[in-house]
Amino acid sequence: MQEKEYLTQERYKVLSEELSYLKKTKRKEVAEQLEYAKSLGDLSENAEYHEARDMQGMVEDRINKLELVLKNAVIISSHSTGLS
Repeated sequence: MQEKEYLTQERYKVLSEELSYLKKTKRKEVAEQLEYAKSLGDLSENAEYHEARDMQGMVEDRINKLELVLKNAVIISSHSTGLS
């Protein structure tokens, strides 16, 4: 069972927007970088290719983390701090 993620509505919106950007824009940019790097030839000594692969891994990790957080999100009121 996954831990609940307690988020304000504002934080949920920010994370949702980041996820959307990563999936719609950043993934495409990284894929284009990979295609360009592949066109340069020998992949074993191709710094652009290795950098693009690393970036792809980071983007996919962040997408997975955001999807998990948002899936388990519980929206809380930003006013209920418990401090009186």
